[in-house]
Amino acid sequence: MRNPQGLRVPIRLDRSLPTPLHDQMADQLRQAIDSGQLAAATRMPSTRTMAEVLGISRGVALSAYEILFAEGYVTGKHGSGTYVATRTRAENDRTPRTAPSAPARGPVDLTPGRRTAEAFPIAAWRAAWRRASHHAPPADEPPLAGLLELRYAIAALLRDTRGLVLDHHEIIVVSGYAEALRLALPGGGERPVTVALEDPSPAGFRNALARHATVRPVPVDGAGARVDLIPTGCDAVVISPERNDPLGARMSMERRHALSAWAADHDALIVEPAFDGVYNPSVNPRPSVLASGDPTRTLMYGSFSDILTPSLRLAFLVLPRPLAPTIRARVPYGPEPPSAMAQQVTADLLRSGCATRRLDRLSTLYAQRRTLLRQSLAAYPDTTLLGSHTGTTATLLLPPSLPAAHLTRTLHDRGVITATLADYYHPHSHPKNGIVLGYAHLDEMTLRRALRTLTTTLDTHGLPRHTRTVA
Repeated sequence: MRNPQGLRVPIRLDRSLPTPLHDQMADQLRQAIDSGQLAAATRMPSTRTMAEVLGISRGVALSAYEILFAEGYVTGKHGSGTYVATRTRAENDRTPRTAPSAPARGPVDLTPGRRTAEAFPIAAWRAAWRRASHHAPPADEPPLAGLLELRYAIAALLRDTRGLVLDHHEIIVVSGYAEALRLALPGGGERPVTVALEDPSPAGFRNALARHATVRPVPVDGAGARVDLIPTGCDAVVISPERNDPLGARMSMERRHALSAWAADHDALIVEPAFDGVYNPSVNPRPSVLASGDPTRTLMYGSFSDILTPSLRLAFLVLPRPLAPTIRARVPYGPEPPSAMAQQVTADLLRSGCATRRLDRLSTLYAQRRTLLRQSLAAYPDTTLLGSHTGTTATLLLPPSLPAAHLTRTLHDRGVITATLADYYHPHSHPKNGIVLGYAHLDEMTLRRALRTLTTTLDTHGLPRHTRTVA
């Protein structure tokens, strides 16, 4: 493909790849700058010229330039154009953000809940903190509901990623995931309430809710939470309609409508996550419960722990406008709010598109690992692999002849640590027999090693092999 005049590096965009064109373009220009092919102070072609010569829309070229600008690779001169930025030696010598981490040594931990540092936008992160430091810190504490610029940025992100137009809601920023959950519950932890929670669910999440409410289980099947089995006397239900963790079940539209009807009939609230953890852009989106049901009865909670980092200690709530004053009044009685600096940086990263770009890159990484998981475990007809097309965990259901507790002990002795599915069930439920595999934090080589140990162990226990369709 021809290159724009004055740009002496080849740019090849492949529309057959899952990577967006603007990311391909930004990656190739980034590599050219890192390698010295594009020297500092080199004038870049205009986005219009790039678009015309490469046969792409100007929006694609503009997005690529915005990525490089946010990461500090290029800079603009008013009335003159875009130039390759002058960067420090430390920036030039840094480890490429796309470089895989070193393979893990010793035992391989497949327990879910661990994050990856791969594809972290370190240059954009540094640039955002640098821009925030150009201004003197505010003399006053940030507003109780959070900086207005961050709340606007969160609303824009939810509009772009979830299709949510928050005409009837308000956003407040709070300190940490646990605080968001507390404020989302009826009474904000100040009075006894009963909450229904999907069963199975992560034990840590269930325990966090149990600090502020009595938690009752709601069984989950292939179509999501069984709305008809929500226990009586519940003041709220906490659900993950796009992906139950750990089964991967997606709530059907019929059940979403039934859930909204249940909330209206029982004068109860629905609490759902803002980010669903699907990490698969090919999954057709369904309207969130907040969008498809009664907006006055649905709350949304979220943080940027998985997309950016939990060290920000920043979370948020999307509240029905009638509830907002009451919940805002409870904020001063919780932990210290996130610092103004952290809020400014997060708003900057959201506005620049950094969070959505990292989400795209994580989706690509996780898709490769899910494919590896399916290829390794699809050969056992007596097992069923659930949740292997979305998310960062998968569940392997086992035959009764192989108890999950026995398998996890054997795997542990062989250097692979896994969790049993029973750990995810309410104490008084009847758990299914299976193990839960988390792979977000593992490089491909380490994951292959762990899966090889797992399949060898299944063979040792006499499970037959042949090609089968994965659930």
